Amino acid sequence: MGLERLASVVQSKENNFETDVFSPMFEGLHKVMTDSGIEISSDINASPHKKIIVDHLRAMSFLIADGVIPSNIGRGYVLRRIIRRALRSGNQLGFTKPFMAELYPYLLDSFGDGAYPEMVSRQDSIKGIIHQEEEIFMGTLSKGLALLEPVFKQKDLTEAKQVPAEVAFKLYDTFGFPLDLTVLIAEERGWTVDLVAVEKLKRAQQEQGRASWRSSSSLMHSKALQWKEQGIFPTFSGYQREKLTDQPSVVLAAQSTEDGTGDMILAIEPCPFYGLGGGQSPDSGFIRLANGSEWRVVDVFSPYERGLAIRVQSTSEDSQSEEDLLCMHEGFQLTTFVDTRRREGLAAHHSATHLLNAALRKILGKPIMQAGSLVEPERLRFDFTHGKPVDQNQIREIEDWINATALLKLQPVIQEHPLQKAIDMGSIAVFSEKYGDVVRVVDFPKVSMELCGGTHVEDLSRIYPFKILSEGSVAAGTRRIEAAVGMAASQYFIEQDRMVTRLNQDLKSYTTSAGSGLDLKVNRIKDHVTDLSKQYSRLLDKLVKAPSCIPVRQGTFNLSPTFPDVGSVAVRVHELDADILDQDYYSKKANLLKEQEPEAVHILVWKENMLVTLDQKKFPKLHAGKILTSVLSQIGGGKGGGQSQVARGKMTGDGALEKLVELTKSVEATS
Repeated sequence: MGLERLASVVQSKENNFETDVFSPMFEGLHKVMTDSGIEISSDINASPHKKIIVDHLRAMSFLIADGVIPSNIGRGYVLRRIIRRALRSGNQLGFTKPFMAELYPYLLDSFGDGAYPEMVSRQDSIKGIIHQEEEIFMGTLSKGLALLEPVFKQKDLTEAKQVPAEVAFKLYDTFGFPLDLTVLIAEERGWTVDLVAVEKLKRAQQEQGRASWRSSSSLMHSKALQWKEQGIFPTFSGYQREKLTDQPSVVLAAQSTEDGTGDMILAIEPCPFYGLGGGQSPDSGFIRLANGSEWRVVDVFSPYERGLAIRVQSTSEDSQSEEDLLCMHEGFQLTTFVDTRRREGLAAHHSATHLLNAALRKILGKPIMQAGSLVEPERLRFDFTHGKPVDQNQIREIEDWINATALLKLQPVIQEHPLQKAIDMGSIAVFSEKYGDVVRVVDFPKVSMELCGGTHVEDLSRIYPFKILSEGSVAAGTRRIEAAVGMAASQYFIEQDRMVTRLNQDLKSYTTSAGSGLDLKVNRIKDHVTDLSKQYSRLLDKLVKAPSCIPVRQGTFNLSPTFPDVGSVAVRVHELDADILDQDYYSKKANLLKEQEPEAVHILVWKENMLVTLDQKKFPKLHAGKILTSVLSQIGGGKGGGQSQVARGKMTGDGALEKLVELTKSVEATS
């Protein structure tokens, strides 16, 4: 018997949902529904949708607290499905706006104290991620429902009551509408979905993708996999700076890439070249064979656990000389040279990534969790969970803290510990990474301690200066910071200074002992642009009201074929001046004509462009987009679309305007 079932017995309740674990959440749901104007039944716990909401609220909250982020793969996809199923139930209850995050405080009434302190400390991040996921999916849900509704009304499908596989797949593939949600909505109507056929369509698309993508790297990895069976596990020797250049190694295995490049993949012992891992980009450099030939190291990768392979490329035209290939056979010695400048850039940006993680947790709060990273020689990229943008004041605070810490010149303490001991010591682990029983801990004392297998600086002065280049959103509840440090940041500042100098010259602003005059000059220009914009708007309004359009034809259109419930309606065709570049002019002109004569449908043309507009109150059964499509088909073709009140398109047929006028004539003659 489960703990919750036992609780229901002890509390003399009929089911788990009636226990005091769930009652605060039901009360919260009741309040949020009332605030949203949704009617509450007499038994607020009775609805299955309410039970789904409170149960899924708990599940999603604990998953996010444990570091899972909504995504389209793995655990993130499970979380996303949980959130979306809860939102669908909310939609069924009558919610049209995000509401799940509002229920979180009521969840804390049951789980906020004692055994789950992280639910309180991370509540801002949890609520932010849930809310952003809600906002994204509310739009997706409305689109999906709008596309599914006509399917349920198709007469040829109502007998079988099965959503066509093509429709379900299109919703999934084109609009990101979850297949399981399509199935759920269909089941609510008593319909089914041909899941077998949908899976066939998915596999066909995947096969097509595989057929069009046969990269040399995937072939390269598969060829190196055989080395695992041979017990080839090279030793990485690149942590020590003195081991980076002019070091002897022995070939353990060699294999041609067989992709037409003439490149080779080697396993060497020891290997000073760092492979892609933990977000850090691989090393580069070159090897010198026993015969003196040099081959560039263009990639380093791990084809299997504890495996390490380098891809090398000949520096000579004869990339497959027999002598070179002989020198790459097992047992032959070669000399390795790691590109130390690239390595130093990688190490600086990797250490800076650790400090950035620490700074974010310090300034934005401990709920911050790493969601991905990329370390390159000239910049770093860091993704983290956070429900809102990092403002400019916070960015400056992060930069100042990291730069001040860098000037302390702290040296990393790097040791290996059992995984659990490392965690108990306070080491930060990346949730998505897999760790062995023994882990490498990189500790910048009293600043940052993380599990990491990457390369790092000898002391933190190497990451000075630190500069954030950009901050933005990459997914719901996930932000991304890009930054540069050391020489790369210095180069950035030099380029910025040159740009400021050019702007000073172009704007004739000058720097004095009191400071730069650029700010003053820019503010004056902004004020001037604002004034010009206001003047332009006034002139545009005058132009719109001027009698500048030619009323080509007044008449009626028979719209019965497109709108069976509507007969003929009054139509006005207007030819506008095509020399006006501002598209706002045409929109405003259309609105003015509609206001002046709301009893007519107005068609505006200029060059190949067409705009249809109508007053929805006067013509509630008409749709401008459908009228546009109908007219274009009758005058030689075109493309376009729009909403019920206004639609835009382009005419493609020769003499389209004349045909439009003729169409109106013929209708007038018969009306």
